[in-house]
Amino acid sequence: MKTCAVWAALLSLWVGTCAGLSWPFSRISKYLSKDESWYVSEEGKTAAENVLSWQDEYGGWPKNLNTAAKPFSGDRKELHGTFDNGATVGEMRFMARMFRATQEARYQEAFLKGLDLIFRAQYPTGGWPQFFPPPEKSYHRHITFNDNTMVNILMMLEEIASSPDYAFLQPDRRAAAKEAFQRGIDCILKCQIRVNGQLTVWCAQHDEKDYSPCPARSYELASLSGGESADILSLLMRIENPSAPIVRAVVSGAGWFEKSGIEGLRIKWINGRRTAVQDPAAPPLWARFYEIQTNRPFFCGRDGVPVYDYNLIDSERKEGYAWYGGWVAGMLEEYKIWREKWADRLRAADLIPVALVGDSTVCTFSETDWRRGWGQCIGEYFADNVEIGNYAKSGRSTKTFLSEGLWDKVLADKPLFILIQFGHNDNHAPERPESTAADADYTNNLLRYIDDARAIGATPILITPMHRRKFYATGRMNDTLLPYADAMKKAAHKKKVALVDLHTASGELFEKIGEAQANQMSDDPADRTHFNLAGARAMAELIIKQLPQVEPTIKGCLKAAKEEKSVP
Repeated sequence: MKTCAVWAALLSLWVGTCAGLSWPFSRISKYLSKDESWYVSEEGKTAAENVLSWQDEYGGWPKNLNTAAKPFSGDRKELHGTFDNGATVGEMRFMARMFRATQEARYQEAFLKGLDLIFRAQYPTGGWPQFFPPPEKSYHRHITFNDNTMVNILMMLEEIASSPDYAFLQPDRRAAAKEAFQRGIDCILKCQIRVNGQLTVWCAQHDEKDYSPCPARSYELASLSGGESADILSLLMRIENPSAPIVRAVVSGAGWFEKSGIEGLRIKWINGRRTAVQDPAAPPLWARFYEIQTNRPFFCGRDGVPVYDYNLIDSERKEGYAWYGGWVAGMLEEYKIWREKWADRLRAADLIPVALVGDSTVCTFSETDWRRGWGQCIGEYFADNVEIGNYAKSGRSTKTFLSEGLWDKVLADKPLFILIQFGHNDNHAPERPESTAADADYTNNLLRYIDDARAIGATPILITPMHRRKFYATGRMNDTLLPYADAMKKAAHKKKVALVDLHTASGELFEKIGEAQANQMSDDPADRTHFNLAGARAMAELIIKQLPQVEPTIKGCLKAAKEEKSVP
């Protein structure tokens, strides 16, 4: 990431941007530009005492108040800190400055209490609510991008992790800040809204469990946000050595803004009211909210009914809310510079990401290992503009792929299609940690995979586990995985999701060619589960034969010639 000086410049820019939009920002920010001598002065110490008095029991500070101006004098039970409108992170920066200047322990303790609040408030999904503890029912519990809540917290964490200004912290706290920052970035990537297969931008709030866009107040419907999304992209563009998912997020988001600008419209005061008028010379504007499916700008009163003409909004909401703004222009200028800097990585944005999830029968093995997963071969059958991400890992089941955080990585990389095959390790003895019951946790885990994939806009495709190459004397298959194949079929039916029946197809193939030839799919006669290159390719071909039939939307990702290739 950039240096602290750049972050400070960005902070200053956002203060101005937010002011232009009538978005409140932490009122303590004005003190952060003062020199060191002020912090050791009596005026500075008095301000610090005032700030300390406003910190609540959890470590946060309230919003929309100059907490340095006067001490809190009310009932401390009424103090409610928040991350909204720049609160808490602004006071934390102030406390850090005070401690560096005076070395007084109370300021460090207040800062640490705020930092512990940030760690404690972060959801397992990586986002933050508006305040902690989050309410059970109101919109404040959602992952909050509104008024740059998430962005402000992430800026704070990045500073703590990398800036020499925070060298007074123990290394473990700085490492925890870096880890929390990365989880927050992963959360941002998971939340980016995909419409008709295309990544767009973000809503102002997202569900804290499944990342889906959510409404807030009655006039803040679930939407594509033309305000907060610009600052999210600015944050992503400041990440050094951006990964392919970040490149895709930035290019897609900036592309959406380039297409969604509104030309020839100006907001003017006419007869004491803000009015939208046609003006060919007006600079481009962007709406605060766009409908997710239509990309149509809309406006809303407290009745919760959207309208599509700015001039039809009731006067109370028209004057009290920023429905249009030109704030995106600065971000798009940043984007031009960013594209030049990372020109060698931009091809990632043109690739269609397809993820493979599973166990050793799917995963990628080293060149020195005779074993091959079908995931190492299936890329041969996809078009050149498809990027195959093989996340499968040997020994994993539906349970351990989740518990080890491997699934979270898949979601953060925002694939368009996710091919999921498990069963071999789920089928292990019950005392093994990876074992699952076919009709219980195995099924429930699959249902979660499906729901999580759909929540990020991906298309999940289930693949039943292929047979182990074990035969009865009659030449028929010893079907040890049938309960798992059947459970997967039931899960696919329940969720109406595409399913490739590799279990049936592989059994038919093995019985057709016989045990001796089936055993040639392995370099180890005793290994009836894993495949050499020929066997892995045979499994990939069985999958490809069914794939466009069960999920027609993936046809455009396949090489036509391979799609029609016959299977032995």
